[in-house]
Amino acid sequence: MRGRPAPVVKEIGVDQQTQLSKVLAGAAIGAGFAFLFLTARGHRLLDSAEPWLDDVIRDLQRLRNAAGKAREAVDEGRRSFSAVSEAIPFGHTKEKEWAKGTPH
Repeated sequence: MRGRPAPVVKEIGVDQQTQLSKVLAGAAIGAGFAFLFLTARGHRLLDSAEPWLDDVIRDLQRLRNAAGKAREAVDEGRRSFSAVSEAIPFGHTKEKEWAKGTPH
């Protein structure tokens, strides 16, 4: 029985896969923008998303401010610890003398 020869499967390289992925991602992004800006339903979606996006931006700004305050608190804690550690001679305490067996 003579049939057609088996199809040859061509392997594509990583570079070609990457290029194809980029083309497909670009096409999907383009389709999304076309939907948002060229259709009535897309305009309604944009209008309803705007207040939500404003809330997200405001929350991210609050988070950034909180992170800045936390960073300042950590820095102040380091400075305080540094000042205290310089004021107390940790290397010459009575506990170390007692551990060596030095009489009181």
